[in-house]
Formats: sequence, structure tokens, C-alpha cells
Amino acid sequence: MANSIIILTNEEKLTYTGLKHKGDGYYGYSDGLHTVSFHVSNFIGRVYLQATLVEAPTEADWFDIELTLTTPYIEFATQTTKTEGASFTGNFVWVRGKIDRDHLVASEYVSGTHGRLEKIVLVI
Repeated sequence: MANSIIILTNEEKLTYTGLKHKGDGYYGYSDGLHTVSFHVSNFIGRVYLQATLVEAPTEADWFDIELTLTTPYIEFATQTTKTEGASFTGNFVWVRGKIDRDHLVASEYVSGTHGRLEKIVLVI
């Protein structure tokens, strides 16, 4: 039976990381299959998913999940409004979302310029 949860929503910051959420390794599922959807509105930036295999992780225990064949993120280089999905496999104890705009020349978040991450939905 699949479970879905919103793991990250918009924050008025250029770069931020969400809280940890239980991955399929926590539930003891064996297939490791995850599907995720990114819902963005006029969004510019990179969206990452991170995971850990550690029950009580420190910041050093987190790693990026490969979301495309060439990058561990999905990049929206121009203001984009859409829902984009990805699937990945791994028996992770915890997962979390991350927004990164450090590559942009902006010094502060501006809603009209940087848009919104409406939500990241994880399906296990």
C-alpha cells in the first residue's frame, strides 16, 4: 500500500532544507521504489532530495539522490510553473527536500523573481 506525504513547501528564503521524513527503509519495505513530484509556480532554482541510512543522522550523514541521469537535482533555469515527477530506488531510513539557489546572483529571496515551491510530494 502506497503512502504519500508532503515533505517540503515554500519558505521565503533563497536556499533551505526541509525536515526529515520516514523513507521506505524505516517501514521495512523491500522494493525501495519511491516516486516524488515537485510542484512549482514561477520557480527558479534547483530542487534536491537527500537521504540517509542512519536512524539518528547528523548533517554529515545526508547524501543527494540522483534525480536525473547527469545531476542530483532538477533545475528550473527560468521561471517555471509545472509539476514534474521522478522515481528512484533505495532503502532509505529518512528523506528530505532541499531548495538551492546559491548559484543565482541574488542576495535575498524575492517572491516575484524566484517564485514558489508549492510542495514536494513523496510516495512510498
